[in-house]
Amino acid sequence: MKIARLHTKGEINTESVANLSAHFQKMDRHEWWLWAGAVSVSLLLTAGIATFLLPGATTAAVNEPTFLLLPDIVRGLLGLVLIFDIYTLYQQLQIHRIRGRLLQREELFRLISENAADLIAVVDLNGNRIYNSLSYEKVLGYSLDELKATSAFDQIHPDDKEKVKAAAAEARRTGVGLPLEYRIRHKNGTWVTLESTSSVIRNLKGDPQKLVIVNRDITDRQRISEALQRSEAGFRSMIADAPYGILRADLDGNVSMANSALERMLGYDSREQLLRVNLAREIFRHRSDYEKVKELFLRDRHFEDVEVEWTRRDGSYITVRLSSRLAIEGQCEYMQMFLEDVTEQRTLERQLRMAQKMEAVGRLSGGIAHDFNNLLGVIIGYIQVLKRNLNPADSSFEYADEIEKAGQRAVSLTRQLLAFSRQQILEPALVNLNTLVRDMENMLSRLIGEDIHLNLKFDPTVGWVRVDPGQIEQVVMNLAVNARDAMPDGGQLTIATKNVELDLAFAREHEGAIPGPYVALCVADTGVGMDPETQARIFEPFFTTKDRDKGTGLGLSTVYGVVKQSSGYIYVDSALGEGASFEVYLPRVKQDVEVIRAESTQPQSLHGSETILLVEDAEPLRKLTNMFLRENGYQVLSASNGFEAQRIVTQNHGPIHLLLTDVVMPGINGQILAARLTSRYPSMKVLYISGYTDSFIAGHGVLEPGINLLHKPYSEEILLRKVREILDAHDSDQTVQEAVRNQSSEGSVEG
Repeated sequence: MKIARLHTKGEINTESVANLSAHFQKMDRHEWWLWAGAVSVSLLLTAGIATFLLPGATTAAVNEPTFLLLPDIVRGLLGLVLIFDIYTLYQQLQIHRIRGRLLQREELFRLISENAADLIAVVDLNGNRIYNSLSYEKVLGYSLDELKATSAFDQIHPDDKEKVKAAAAEARRTGVGLPLEYRIRHKNGTWVTLESTSSVIRNLKGDPQKLVIVNRDITDRQRISEALQRSEAGFRSMIADAPYGILRADLDGNVSMANSALERMLGYDSREQLLRVNLAREIFRHRSDYEKVKELFLRDRHFEDVEVEWTRRDGSYITVRLSSRLAIEGQCEYMQMFLEDVTEQRTLERQLRMAQKMEAVGRLSGGIAHDFNNLLGVIIGYIQVLKRNLNPADSSFEYADEIEKAGQRAVSLTRQLLAFSRQQILEPALVNLNTLVRDMENMLSRLIGEDIHLNLKFDPTVGWVRVDPGQIEQVVMNLAVNARDAMPDGGQLTIATKNVELDLAFAREHEGAIPGPYVALCVADTGVGMDPETQARIFEPFFTTKDRDKGTGLGLSTVYGVVKQSSGYIYVDSALGEGASFEVYLPRVKQDVEVIRAESTQPQSLHGSETILLVEDAEPLRKLTNMFLRENGYQVLSASNGFEAQRIVTQNHGPIHLLLTDVVMPGINGQILAARLTSRYPSMKVLYISGYTDSFIAGHGVLEPGINLLHKPYSEEILLRKVREILDAHDSDQTVQEAVRNQSSEGSVEG
């Protein structure tokens, strides 16, 4: 309907132009008739005047021309009349031409004003409309009559009126208005945004008389511009807030664009700082990596998932995964890079690989620990019996002594295997590291040699830790040995303690660390130091930088395992030629600790006469243990498994004072056997023996508080002392008996 209305209006305007042309033609015809009549009248009047002036002209000679017979004055008068008539005709022709040109210009102006997209208006100084082009109706919906009936300010948005009035005043003052944007109401009630310019029409005195205003509808343009701005803002926000780093750089490595994530990733304070760096020289850790990336880009114009090491502003290194696309701006080509910090991911992968190594070796060591410890127990036990029957001066005594030492080294090796795999059996206690290290001072001095100075620095306010003292002593000795080997020409070994608080920043920078209160044990040397590659593998099992016959590669891995099993953290800081510093962080006990000095309960005699039920499935170890007990006065009932032990009990009519049983046995395990027998012998005490790992036997309920456990392999003295200690314990201590009786669940474990 709107198009039809506009089309009809166009036809009306075309018709008005045609009517105006016809009106001008009619005026021309009337004027031509008037001019022709005037010429005729002037000629007739001239002829009449000539008749009066020349009454005898009729008597002139017939053969003479009439004009020649006229007097000179009459001929002059006629000439003037003719000249006047010719001039009058010329004026009419000029008026006709001018009117035609005016008509053409009027038609051209109307065509321009009616077909122009811009809105053209003429208003007086009070804002009253004098002229509006048809574009107003097309854009705003108002007819020309409706517009003329209102002021130019009536449809302007209230918030824009003052701005428009100020622009009009400026136009009157300077003669030219500045570009202006304002809103005007459409006939349907919506708002249309116009871009306006104006100029002043002055009168002959130079005073402003009218304003010519040219408006352009920019509603769609403004809507598109706003949408574009929103899109750009959204895109910039997406780039700025993206979790991945984004940058643009030329082929020389000069950065021209970077987002906020990249600033944070590389540790720069502002984007301006980052834009001043060069990728090849300052960001890529290895220049060869940049050349490889550049070669890939030049060859394929893109690359994906390339991992390289970058340098942060503080000098630390991160691992990033890069992808790149070609970006063209003008005549220049750029690398548009997208990168992800995978440092933590790679760290976790390394930790997982380390854990898998530990678990693999731990399973292996745990699997053989039981049988291996049984064999070592038999070997060491019988060697001790053999040495007891030999003369120390006999050469065979020396051989037996060497066999025992080898066995003890095998025991130590087994413990190290279990330590770094974090499966060793711990006996935690409250420990003051100052006291522990001070008690080791003489031994450490002998261990490191006279050419190395031992320097102890203790914090007197250091807190308490709950650890296995023997295992922590092993940690100190292993670190001291490692420091000694790093200082072949002598040096200084410093062992220090202090209280520390590990915060989130430290935990983020040191993989595996957990924030909290710790006691730090620092072991530092002035030795040869280590390169980063060695540091990355320093705690791996069987990794060593020593000669083939000078190290097992288990020293530092044992340290790592003990610290981890104690819920601690270990960190090494070293550089070639600058020594090494190992920092061990052990959780500090938060509550106050009361140190209770208990009286020694060591039995004065290892002999006894009580009845002991011995249950052990390994025959050689059972025979050896039986011999140890009988030779020291005990009555021993020996069984190879739980079922045999139950049969022996039914045949025994006397008391059984102690059950000495292996934990893991075929058929009935030691815990179930103890639960069954304590119902028959309520006062019977229980001592478990096992060569399995901590994590394995924990599932059998024998690591709970109050339960007695003896680890294999054991010597005769250790066995007898433990047996005597348990038998001499006060009978009022019923917690052990209750714990055993409560463990009445039955099961079968093949071992």
